[in-house]
Amino acid sequence: MENNSPDLLETKSSNLREKLISIRREMRDDPISWSIIIFITAFFGLFMIVPLLQVMFGAFFSNGNFPFSTYQEIFQRQYFFDPSRNADTYFIRIDSSDPNFTAYLLKGPDYGVFLNTIFMGVASTILSLIIGIFTAFLMARVELPGKTLLGGFLLIPLVLPPFVSGIGYMALLGYNGLVNTEILEPLFGIRIVLQGMFAIVFVQSAHYFTLIYLNVYSSLMNADPSLEEAAENMGATRFQVVRNVTLPLALPGIASGSILVLILSMEDLGTPAIFAGFGDLTARKTITYYILSTVRQSLSETGRLPAELSILSAFLLILSIIGFFMIRRYTEKRQYSMISKGRAGTFRTANPNILYLIAIYSYFIILLTLSLIPHIGIFIASLTEPGILPLKWSTSNYQELFDLENGFGSYIKNTMIFSLISTGVIVILATMAGYVANRKQFTGRSAFDTMITIPLAIPGVVLGIGFILLFGGTDAIPFGNIQLTFNPLIYAPIILIISYTIRKFPFTVRAVYAGLQQTDAVLEEAAHNLGASKGRTIYNVIIPLIVLNIVAGALIALVYNMSEVSTTLILVNTQTHGTVTWAMADANGKIGALAAMGMFLMFLQALSLFITNVLLKNRAEAITGI
Repeated sequence: MENNSPDLLETKSSNLREKLISIRREMRDDPISWSIIIFITAFFGLFMIVPLLQVMFGAFFSNGNFPFSTYQEIFQRQYFFDPSRNADTYFIRIDSSDPNFTAYLLKGPDYGVFLNTIFMGVASTILSLIIGIFTAFLMARVELPGKTLLGGFLLIPLVLPPFVSGIGYMALLGYNGLVNTEILEPLFGIRIVLQGMFAIVFVQSAHYFTLIYLNVYSSLMNADPSLEEAAENMGATRFQVVRNVTLPLALPGIASGSILVLILSMEDLGTPAIFAGFGDLTARKTITYYILSTVRQSLSETGRLPAELSILSAFLLILSIIGFFMIRRYTEKRQYSMISKGRAGTFRTANPNILYLIAIYSYFIILLTLSLIPHIGIFIASLTEPGILPLKWSTSNYQELFDLENGFGSYIKNTMIFSLISTGVIVILATMAGYVANRKQFTGRSAFDTMITIPLAIPGVVLGIGFILLFGGTDAIPFGNIQLTFNPLIYAPIILIISYTIRKFPFTVRAVYAGLQQTDAVLEEAAHNLGASKGRTIYNVIIPLIVLNIVAGALIALVYNMSEVSTTLILVNTQTHGTVTWAMADANGKIGALAAMGMFLMFLQALSLFITNVLLKNRAEAITGI
């Protein structure tokens, strides 16, 4: 083996030299594409990779050593880790202190910051999984009148970010919500309130089940119908077909959807922040909210970040990155459900009798009612005066919202400015990145594609912590003494625009990539053969063909930039640079103003999704002729 070691090293060295030679040859042959690759790689390297490395070094190195004492403190502090539960923790508490009614408070577990976060993610995933799979199966394998309309209603939860849904929940189902004060208390003398983990899980599940539904429904509809037909011809019952054929074929969708929900729920900051703003102490005991509150307190008192924040951030980052690659793996495996080309045959769908139809539609009515509660609550709260019963309709909340001098108008202005600038940067960079990733074969193409897609999996709080460590000059970790010309706490708009660009970049680049996949490269080759330069070909041929995809991707990035929560709350600490989401989290329970801002975001997101759908539909029609 010793004799082979030099040969092995020589082989590796030779392979490396060959790759370098290949890269130099590629750069010489196509300098424009490689200029784009180098520039985008440098941009993501400085503003994504380096900040994340800052977080990881802070989690595993302190003054050159592993911070064992910090880890020990985290797991010994009851606030972080308390598997035995505190004595005052309750799942259900009956409060009869008010003689007018009895309140039933459902709080859920409180096992400390770490375990609460895990419970929140797992419980939301399981509940979303149950609802999503059952709903997808009904929509894909049962004949239902009005199925198209039902499918549209099932997508409505995506119109609101989860933290905005939390506001709607408080307006309708909170302790002083409309249902309790106007229905349950007058009729039955009781109030029923979800608090803590139960409330967060409810809100997250009402939003995220749609992601499970979409993934599973796609897998079911893309499966080969002949497989189910063959099983039935061999004598399998309908239940056996579902258990042994249908569900296994949908497993990639189930797996990728559940992993996605787990990641999104655990890294969610907005929902805990909203409930914490209404005085829910348990909602504060999540990793994301603890990071937020500690950042604000530490920077105002000491000007540096505690080492524990890097550890907590690294935990979320590692979990999200693992989940990202698992999703990619399962997504790539979806093709196994398409064994025969052309999807021979059609699906055998069930035709339920009237009793089954009544049961199915009752399920959908209950599901849609629960999922639309936040939207209804926000609408009512935005048009009523707070604290007035019976309800008094008023537009005062909207008047305050658009008052640039004394109201929330400045937050809307900041939101639009930051979002529009970052979206403009995204469009330019994503168009270039999507082009080279789709059209060019180059060394490291797979790594490049991963780099421009992985921001989807990076928690906003983690990226925010990385920015503070890198640009803020804190000495919390070895690389923290790097000083640049601007500080995120002073020049927040610059960092916010950069963070928005990084986090929402994948939405636009994937839209561009999809457009290029639908555009035949022969058109590009024909333009070259006619003497057009590469630049002229891209400008006069490629861009016009994918312009609708670019616009659609830009709209998605824009609306998600406007509703960005995590990095905004971490990096903004003054009203001067506050955005709509920052104001919503800092409104201290002003339900009317919160609801008006929620309606503003909901309208913009719904409009964006509608326009995007129209554009992409028209794009498909233009390409396919269908």
